[in-house]
Amino acid sequence: MATPTRVGSRRTASDAELAGAPTRMPYVRRVVVMICLVTVVVVFGAVVRQSWRATSQAAEVVRLEAAGAAMMHPMTTLLTELVTAQSAAVRGSDVNQTSVRSALDSLQDADAQYGAALQTTQRLSDLSAQIEAAFQAGETGRAAYQRYSAVIDLAIDLIRAIGDSSHLVHDPDLDSYYLMDAAIVRLPDAMVYAGRAADLVALAAPGTELTGEDAVRAAVARFNVSSDAQLVSVGLLTSVDSTERSELGSNIVEQLDSFRTAADAFAPPTMLQELATAVQAGAMAENASRVFAAAQSLAHLLLSELQALLTVRAEVLAQQQRLTAIATVAGTVVVVVVAWLVVFPGRRRAVDGGPGDTGPTPGRGSTVGEEAAVGRFAVDRRGDPGRIGAAISGSGRDAESGPAASGFAGHGARSVHAR
Repeated sequence: MATPTRVGSRRTASDAELAGAPTRMPYVRRVVVMICLVTVVVVFGAVVRQSWRATSQAAEVVRLEAAGAAMMHPMTTLLTELVTAQSAAVRGSDVNQTSVRSALDSLQDADAQYGAALQTTQRLSDLSAQIEAAFQAGETGRAAYQRYSAVIDLAIDLIRAIGDSSHLVHDPDLDSYYLMDAAIVRLPDAMVYAGRAADLVALAAPGTELTGEDAVRAAVARFNVSSDAQLVSVGLLTSVDSTERSELGSNIVEQLDSFRTAADAFAPPTMLQELATAVQAGAMAENASRVFAAAQSLAHLLLSELQALLTVRAEVLAQQQRLTAIATVAGTVVVVVVAWLVVFPGRRRAVDGGPGDTGPTPGRGSTVGEEAAVGRFAVDRRGDPGRIGAAISGSGRDAESGPAASGFAGHGARSVHAR
C-alpha cells in the first residue's frame, strides 16, 4: 500500500495568489498610506494649534480691553470731581471732599477687580495719597491751583496707564479705536483744559485782565478744548461710518451735539490769537462747567458703546474657538477610522471559495490529493486540459475514498512530475 506523499513546501507567487495569501504590495501600500496619514495629522495639528493660539490671544486682548473700559467709568467720574475740586479750591470755596472720596472708593472697587490685570494698583495708591494730602493742605488761590494740577496730572497718567495695559490704545478696528480715543484721550483732556483755563482767569484780580504767562496758558487751554472737540467729532463720525453696529450713530448724536455746543461756547473754533482776548471770569467758569459736564456724560456713553462692541467681538472669538474644537474632534475621528482600516484590513477569502464555503484551502491542512491537484495545475500548464481536469476531479474523489485513494493520488502526482 502506497504511503501518502505531500507536495514540497516551495510555493510560487501564483500559488500564493491562488491560496489567498497576502502579497508584498499591499503591505507597501499600507506603509505609504500610513506615512501620508501621519503627515496630514502633523500638518493639521499645527494648523489647529496655531489657529487656537491666535484666537486665544485675541480673546485675551478683548478681555483686557473690556476690563479697561469698565475701569474707565469710575476713573472718568473721579477726574471730573478733581477738576471741580480744583476750581472750588482756587476760588476759596469749600471742596466737596465726600464726593471726591466716593468717586475714589468706586475706582478702588474697580481696581480690586481689574487692578492685577491692568497693573494699576500702585498708581492708584499714589493718587489716593496725593488727594488726601491736598485735602489736608486746604490751600486756596494759586497754591491750590498748583497742588491740584499735580494731582490731576497723576489722574491723567493713570488713565493713560489703563489705556496702555488694557491694549485699548492699540485697538486695530476703526470703530472701537475712535470710541477709545474720544473717551480716554480727547474728552479727559478737554475737561482738564477747560477747568484750568477758567481757574487761570479766576486767579486774576477783579477788574483786571490776564497778562503774561497766565494769559498764554489760558489761551492755549481754550485752543486745546476747541481742538479736542473737533477731533472728537471727526473721530466719532469715522467710527459710525466704519462700524457694523447700526445703532451707534443714533446713540451718540445727541450727547455729541451737546458737547460741541458747550465747547464752542467756551472756546470758539477760531485762531489761537483770537482766543487771547479778554473774557469774564464768571462766564468762563460757567462755560467750563458745561464743558466738563457734557464731556463726562459723553465719555461714559462712549465707554458703554465700546463695551458693547467688545462684547460682540468676544462672542465672535468664542464661536471661532468652538468651531476649531469641533473641527479638531471631527479630524481626529476621521484619522482614527482611516488608520484602523489601513492597519487592520479585512481578510480576503480564498479565490475558490464563496461566501458560504468553509472547505479546506490548499497549504492549510489540505490533503495530499488536493495538493497534488494544485501542483498539477501549477506545473503542467502545457498538458492536456482534460487530463488536468480529470486529476482535479479525481482529487475530490480521493478526499472521500480514504487512505487508498490518497495513495493513488500521490502515485498520479509522481507520474506527472516524471513526465
